[in-house]
Amino acid sequence: MKNRVVSQVRLLVQSASLLVFVYCFFALAYPVGREASWLIWLSRLDPWLLVGQGRLAATWPEWWWLPFGVAVVTLLLGRVFCGWLCPLGALLTWTDTLSRRLLPERLLRRQQTLQKFLPLRYYWLLFLVLSFFLGANWVLFLTPYALLSHELMLLGEKSIPWVLGIILVATVLFARLWCSVLCPTGVLFSLLSKGKQLRYQVSGACSHCGACARACSVGASPEKTGNAGDGCMACGECQKVCPLQSIQWGGAAKNSSAETGKQMQTGSQSSRRRFFTTTAVVAVAILCWKQTATAMKRVLRPPGALAEPDFSAACNRCGRCIQVCPGKALAPMPVEEGLGSFATPFLTPRKARCDLCLACQEVCPTGAIAAVPLEKVQMGQAVIDKPRCLAWSENKLCFICGEQCPVLAIVDDGGHRPKVLAEKCVGCGSCENACPVDGEAAIRVTPR
Repeated sequence: MKNRVVSQVRLLVQSASLLVFVYCFFALAYPVGREASWLIWLSRLDPWLLVGQGRLAATWPEWWWLPFGVAVVTLLLGRVFCGWLCPLGALLTWTDTLSRRLLPERLLRRQQTLQKFLPLRYYWLLFLVLSFFLGANWVLFLTPYALLSHELMLLGEKSIPWVLGIILVATVLFARLWCSVLCPTGVLFSLLSKGKQLRYQVSGACSHCGACARACSVGASPEKTGNAGDGCMACGECQKVCPLQSIQWGGAAKNSSAETGKQMQTGSQSSRRRFFTTTAVVAVAILCWKQTATAMKRVLRPPGALAEPDFSAACNRCGRCIQVCPGKALAPMPVEEGLGSFATPFLTPRKARCDLCLACQEVCPTGAIAAVPLEKVQMGQAVIDKPRCLAWSENKLCFICGEQCPVLAIVDDGGHRPKVLAEKCVGCGSCENACPVDGEAAIRVTPR
């Protein structure tokens, strides 16, 4: 009875984390409320965000203790974050549970497929770490809070959340493949939990019925080794289904000498293969970094955004700035523009102007959009195309761009023609958006 209660409490806690996250995200609006702060603090549970901040600023932020504490808990207890707190993990838990009930005949095949992929997870982590420290920050996009935020943003924009869709389909077909093998946070926590001292273990007479193996969605049941594996999320499902109640939570049991010798022999035989695989991973990471670095494109960024390529290196593509923008001026960069800038927010003034509300600065969790006052915003520079301008080319009394400028950076040059004061222009795009000329505007904002 106690084991069943623990499992139910875990489901409630994890489901609550998903509901709170979804509520806070869709509550993002101008003026920015406390939901934005909640989202930022939730995102800070992930150690990847701390590492990203340290790489960006070369110093640790004042909230370093939060992800550090999560890492310490992982070292002691295992992937508690993945099994209890992760909102994306909650969605995948329910997906996995439904697929088990609707497709019970695929259970064995799903678990066998997952077991084949498990040995690859640390090579994948090596690839992610190398790519990340070489400057390819798309790695942060794959972390749970950033990925779920981005997909919710697409739903809010009435677009298809195709990445989340692929992950859900993969969960139906291959069990918890994303959480166990592909999620940067999940694989990192699996590595941290390799030496944990507290875990589920077989402490009594085990009949090897396989009930715990069938119940474990991440292939970490203690049936074969006596201890739960590195990927264990402390969900308690193995303990709940054990008919002999022989699985208990406590100190990890030591392997027998015969088993240890067998593991050493297997490790020696595969060392050469690991060397060549690791070398290939390093080479691919460097190649991907070079392609990413050359794919960046200069575009108008949100007010307060860091200079390129620092912005692309810091942005985790969460889409919260896009969600909170009251004028819907921001949009995610399409994948066709390259992996380096994919899904990062940019502004197209001809379609929508920036209202300079600076709400995007308040919701950014990574520091890619810095909190700067309006007078220090430098998104771009407005330039007049005189041959297309009605006032300059046809001597018409048109001063719409100057009338729409919120910072009074466009003045009369003395001949009833607009003139841009470069030192005052913030690049919001109000002038370009309001220009009455058909097609391309006669005044355009270019990135600084």
